[in-house]
Amino acid sequence: MANHVNSQLHFIRMNAKAKERLAMILKWNEMQSGNGSLENFHEIMEHAPAEPNYAWYHDHIGPKWCYFEDYDLDRLHCVSAWGWPDQGYTWLINELRKEDPYILAQCTYEDEGPNFYGVAGWGPRGFEDYYMDMDEGVDCWKKLTKEFEWMQPYLEEDEDGERSDEFYENMWEAIGQHQDIMWDWDCRGDVELYDEDLMDEAKYLEDGTPENKELKPTWQEQ
Repeated sequence: MANHVNSQLHFIRMNAKAKERLAMILKWNEMQSGNGSLENFHEIMEHAPAEPNYAWYHDHIGPKWCYFEDYDLDRLHCVSAWGWPDQGYTWLINELRKEDPYILAQCTYEDEGPNFYGVAGWGPRGFEDYYMDMDEGVDCWKKLTKEFEWMQPYLEEDEDGERSDEFYENMWEAIGQHQDIMWDWDCRGDVELYDEDLMDEAKYLEDGTPENKELKPTWQEQ
């Protein structure tokens, strides 16, 4: 049986036209009218066959299957097999980029083990994925003593190589905190525009475009 992977795609910055496009892709108005909701990810892709097989899913979405757990116009929550739907999410972001080339989106993902977790981002400068093996993650928690001070007493294994119940009771909170850190410290900066005049991240107007009109998206170059 495949390990289930939860992923949450958050639309952090998106203009009105891109949101309208997202509503159309998700058939949002039809769903709100009581005509049912989407179940499988391929249902939002017009080029998908009626009954795609595992190979098609692998080539176009990433995992061999992927379904919606929940969604609205700000966030998608999907469950998939073995991995997160990186190709499917990238396809969706690229569709929205046709209306908003400055869109900023974040994905957090973790498998049910947990064997791994991570955070990915799409922005004006492109795409980045920060994947963390669980053992790597625990090593990071040990090194980030200030940020994970509360977790330090539970990180060491006993003489039989086992961890305490407190470790397992708190590990999901630690994973969520580490995803936030990876986003704030690394991933967001990799995909967001940087304004050298401000010596900081670019500032945006209400229409989703940068205040500094000299700043242009470069994700097409990736």
